[in-house]
Amino acid sequence: MKFTSVRRVFALIILMGFNTIVSAATSSGVPGSLQQSIAKLLIKYHIPGASIAVVRDGKLLWTDTLGDADMATKRPVTVDTLFQACSITKTFTSTAVLQVLNKYKISLDAPVNDYLKRWKIPQNKFTTQPVTIRMLLNHTAAISNPYPDGGYAYNAKLPTLTQVFLGQPPATNSPLQVTRKPGVKYSYCNGCYSILQMFLEDVTNESYPELMNKQILHPLKMTESKFDNQLFLKEQDKIALPYDAKHHRFPQAPITNPIYSTGLLWTTPTDLAKFIIAIQESLNTQHGFIAKKIALDMVKPSSTPTRGLGFFISDKNGNEHTNGHYFMHAGNNIGYLTIMIGSLDGKNGAAIMINISPEWNAKKYPQFDFIKESLKLIANYYHWQSS
Repeated sequence: MKFTSVRRVFALIILMGFNTIVSAATSSGVPGSLQQSIAKLLIKYHIPGASIAVVRDGKLLWTDTLGDADMATKRPVTVDTLFQACSITKTFTSTAVLQVLNKYKISLDAPVNDYLKRWKIPQNKFTTQPVTIRMLLNHTAAISNPYPDGGYAYNAKLPTLTQVFLGQPPATNSPLQVTRKPGVKYSYCNGCYSILQMFLEDVTNESYPELMNKQILHPLKMTESKFDNQLFLKEQDKIALPYDAKHHRFPQAPITNPIYSTGLLWTTPTDLAKFIIAIQESLNTQHGFIAKKIALDMVKPSSTPTRGLGFFISDKNGNEHTNGHYFMHAGNNIGYLTIMIGSLDGKNGAAIMINISPEWNAKKYPQFDFIKESLKLIANYYHWQSS
């Protein structure tokens, strides 16, 4: 059974009762009591649409979809409906960077300017210590913000990546620069991962979307996933439209940007489950998608006890936790909130995506409570290891 809107879920609850809903839903593989509880959360937090995938013992256990991808037309979320992955994208970027370092025999501690061709990190009073690739990966490079407004409208004329870094029109940001001594302090850094896109392109002579297709998306058969700034204009019926807290469409969203590497992967929880499983196999076997050393670098503490070179280290509920048994990354873009989590032992994992958020750079994200509480329900139902 597919829920076509929050309102229809509520109506079904009233008219049929949860037992009938659960009975119809269990054929999709979702335990009825669990789906009932998640459906209640959908109503509680006024979420337009949600898509969920759960991993168990290296396999996709089940997927579930609730609510609307388009509230105006009542188009339902399906397993193929695309959401922006938001900052989960950074884990794909870090995977590709570590693969490229391995292939080209480049040190993690090499100054990134040695490999950038179109632009260099400008020298200033802080750059007596050069910015290294490791610093960019672990968010200690102290690079300024490349998109203060969250991005560009879906139909906007986009600057080039170099124009963004130089702060030249039509870019809307100031030039990228180092804002304090690099390598000293962790501070979440979109500018860092923006520069990693240029590093990948300049070293491989391939565009970021081409490289990601070749190195990750195609090998993992992530067939629904793509990097495409024209997607909304070409295939609007395939995406979950982005809504604000009052269920109004964000007029300029979904956002676009020449910077793909920080948050512009279009994907589904089903495809993210394939990535979770691939990372888990790489951590626990010698024949994974990436070398075991690379996978370990992504989940070992680097800049903080809970930050590796690709993932945060967490407990089963997605909260950062020293010596946690899970790797995770969450994200927010205008109109989207997401999380992806997997256990280090390869036994459990989940991806949850919704098409609602506050405005850009909001101080609070109350809709994210739907994600956290749904994840907690899943973790408790399957008795995930606690920390």
